[in-house]
Parts: sequence; C-alpha cells; structure tokens
Amino acid sequence: MKKFGFTFFLFAISSACFCQKLSAYNTFVASTFDNLNNKPFASLELEDTSGNTFNTSSLLGKTIYVDFWFTTCPPCVKEIPYSTTLQKFFANDTNVVFLNICIENIDQKPAWKQMIKTKEMHGIHLFYARNRPQKINLLREYKITFPTYLLVNKEMKITGYDAPRPSQQDWVHWAIIQAKEGQYLSASFKSMINRTKDYITFIEANQPVIDSLRSN
Repeated sequence: MKKFGFTFFLFAISSACFCQKLSAYNTFVASTFDNLNNKPFASLELEDTSGNTFNTSSLLGKTIYVDFWFTTCPPCVKEIPYSTTLQKFFANDTNVVFLNICIENIDQKPAWKQMIKTKEMHGIHLFYARNRPQKINLLREYKITFPTYLLVNKEMKITGYDAPRPSQQDWVHWAIIQAKEGQYLSASFKSMINRTKDYITFIEANQPVIDSLRSN
C-alpha cells in the first residue's frame, strides 16, 4: 500500500507540474521518468481487435509509444483525438509504433472493439482481461495509473515512464523522436525545458506540420 501511495504521489506531482506548464528544469520531476529505465518490456500475447493473438516481441527493433487505458476512463478517452493527430505526424515513420493496451474486465471487450471502430482509433490495439489469469500483472509491473504512457526502445527496454500524453503537443513529439535516437525521457525533458538548440531546431522545422494537423 505504501509503495502504491508513493507511486501515485509521483504521478500526481508530475502531472500537476505539466498542467502548470513548467518553465524551469525540475530534477525531481525528471527523476520520475527514470522509474522503469532499462526494464525489459514484457513479451505479451494478447488479443487484437480481429480476435487474433498478437505477441509484442514482434515489435523488436521499433521505438514504441505505449498507452495503457480503459474505455470508461475519462482522461483516457479525452486523449483519443490527440493520439490520432500524433500518429498522423509519425505516419511515414515505420520505425515508430503506437501500442494501445486496454486493461479491463473481459465483459468490456465488445465495448472496446466498438469504441475503436466508432472513434476510428489508429495503432495496434490489444486487450488485457484484468479479471482473467495472466502471466504478468501489468498494473503492478508498470506502476499503472490511467492513463499511463511508456517509451520503449528498439531493444524492447523502457526508456521513459509516465511519458507525455498525446495532448502535450510539441513535448510528446520531441520525446518520441529522442527515444528513437536512444535518449532517455528524462534527458529529452531536460533539453525541452532548457530549450536547447536541438529542441528549438526540431520545433521550428516541424511546427508548421504540427499546427496543420492540430487544425484538421
């Protein structure tokens, strides 16, 4: 219980800081991103929307943006249109993958499939039945509070816990690009907050595209 309380505290602090649009580097906030660094991302065999079994180990060699969510989670649902826009930005980059894992009771599977269809959600969608025996307890394994986002590198190791949400635009784009280049999330956070030359160059080069996708 104490461990869960501390994890929730870290999540609340980091979320609050982003809501306040941090303008200065904060080492405590940055440290929360390192909570799961280098932890192998589990080889999961989960059902996709077609009823087939998908093994996440097949994503080896890709940079993965993982979204843990469930269908009746208001903050999760709020992120859907932003996620669509974010994925459009990376549409031509086959080395970046968006993995969405819905964690719910088995009876919610029809609602999950319907929501994905109705809202035209993109990416890879898998279902984890939390009320069925599972080899791995995802909630405990990845300290999940909903929604939780992870960045996973090409070696299938976590490089960022509590990654920026799709709605945290510019920052989330930069974080994914940096993860693709092998950077930890804490490092990309520092460069973003300090507005390094690389960050400014990236934003200036991509801002027109990001703004265009936002308006559509």
